[in-house]
Amino acid sequence: MEEQKPQETERSREATLLLKTDMNCRLMVNNDNHGALQKNTPLRIALPLGSHLINVITQDGLLEKEWTQDLNNEEQIVYLIQLAEEYAQLQAKREEEVGKPLGIECWSVDQIQQEQMTAATEVGLAKVFRDGPDTPEMVVIPAGSYRRGEAFNKYKVTITRPFAIGKYPVTVAEWKCYVEKGEISYSPSDNDWEGDNLPVTNVSWFDAQNYASWLSTQTGQTYRLLSEAEWEYACRAGSVTEYYWGDEIGDNNCNCQDSGSEWSRKRASPVGSFPPNIFGLHDMLGNIWEWLEDIWHDNYEGAPTDGKPWSSGGNQLGRVMRGGSWSSFPRYARCAHRHGSVPTIRNFNFGLRLARTLP
Repeated sequence: MEEQKPQETERSREATLLLKTDMNCRLMVNNDNHGALQKNTPLRIALPLGSHLINVITQDGLLEKEWTQDLNNEEQIVYLIQLAEEYAQLQAKREEEVGKPLGIECWSVDQIQQEQMTAATEVGLAKVFRDGPDTPEMVVIPAGSYRRGEAFNKYKVTITRPFAIGKYPVTVAEWKCYVEKGEISYSPSDNDWEGDNLPVTNVSWFDAQNYASWLSTQTGQTYRLLSEAEWEYACRAGSVTEYYWGDEIGDNNCNCQDSGSEWSRKRASPVGSFPPNIFGLHDMLGNIWEWLEDIWHDNYEGAPTDGKPWSSGGNQLGRVMRGGSWSSFPRYARCAHRHGSVPTIRNFNFGLRLARTLP
């Protein structure tokens, strides 16, 4: 009878890989996530003998390295992952590119307004139009590219098709018409501010969606909430500064804290109380937070680059809001600032502005 050979133990088929890195990164081994790899903190991993696919990615995703590591015998292999020098070069290149104007940011005021006229003419509309006496006044926005986000983390977005956006936030008067003609039971509180020309407040994300749906049925057009990318594109109107009028809050440019407005920290202001941006839009910053279509994500990693709403992943219980309000500090009323809330909440700072899809 042939003598049985003892089976090799699991450990006898393993080698040890000792990884060191010169900057923090994320580690993947054979497409499995092994978490964070810290600078100057070696990580020891036991792996079966054979070939293994190793990936390391910097925390911001700017630099990724991949290699196949062969482990042929039971010993420890030390591998030094050098990222810092190449990362610094890529970072410098990105900062140089971000500093350059892009797309609409290169256009003059006259060019921007001419592009608006052209986009409107191509779909048979005026630059500013209404679909009916009780519908919001809309402004045509041309397609174009811009850099979205904070100064330290901008990325390119291309709005691929023209669209229309409310010249103002939806008003109390426009919502009253919806209550009367739409036969709905919910009439939001006006907070005792009184005035049909105030932005409607105390509406949830779902209330806003229902209003857009009703308006679409009434007009035969497609009304909807803006995507977050559309909102920032429309808000900036070609500007690259913190606010669409400059880098400082200034005096009487909008309604938020420390803005010099007579309504600051007191209440919402009548729509159109402040100068518009280059597109002709009023109250994009300050006055009321505006609900958007997108699901809330903590950052832009994986965000669409074509202007569409981000409707997957993220925090399914949150929706994006933009613009700041009459009670916000100036840093929250900037073009790039993001805010999120639960879509069922109704609040005296929360309102909406609609988009309309163009043919």
